[in-house]
Amino acid sequence: MKHRKIMFVILVSIFAITVNQSYLWSGEPGALVKKVILSESSLNRIDDINERKAKQWDAISSSFNFEEISQRVMGEYWSKCLYEQRSEFVELFTNHLKCSYIKKANPLIGKKIISLKEKQFNKSARVQTTLLTKSGKEVSADFYLLRENGKWLICDLVMEGVSLVNNYRSQITNTLVRASYEEMLNTMMKKQGKDITAIKTASLSLDGQPKFVE
Repeated sequence: MKHRKIMFVILVSIFAITVNQSYLWSGEPGALVKKVILSESSLNRIDDINERKAKQWDAISSSFNFEEISQRVMGEYWSKCLYEQRSEFVELFTNHLKCSYIKKANPLIGKKIISLKEKQFNKSARVQTTLLTKSGKEVSADFYLLRENGKWLICDLVMEGVSLVNNYRSQITNTLVRASYEEMLNTMMKKQGKDITAIKTASLSLDGQPKFVE
């Protein structure tokens, strides 16, 4: 009888620890996604659209795992790259996403969260949201996250059924069929140079003074 009591206490203790650990992680992916969505509309008071989007990017970029995104985008080619090539691609691709975000005419996602559902699977999570755009249209945005070193980060975004990762992976795969890896990087660098010039030009005020802040 005494041994049974001891075993019962041990089992209850294990159950309590398990529940407590689950509770600690519960809700963190959803909270991160909320932070990203709300931070995009919190800077709307800034008049210059490119300056506003640059600051929005600074606010949300730390919530994304750009190395994981880059690896998924590269697909099978990632394992064929040297460490230096991987680092170079992560930097270039991250800058490409930044330029694309700043150049985009409409916000990446909506202003108001209508619904948010979260599902966790050990070290991964999916946060499904329904958002309301400025035009009053409802759009779906699903965020996929990974937890590494105790921190949740976004590794893919699916807007209206279109995956950020799958979209770019298709483009890069098609490019690497026709060109070498070095040629692809050179093309990316040239395009980024043009994008940055276009952003700065569009940010000029009437007196010719640039408003864009790097």
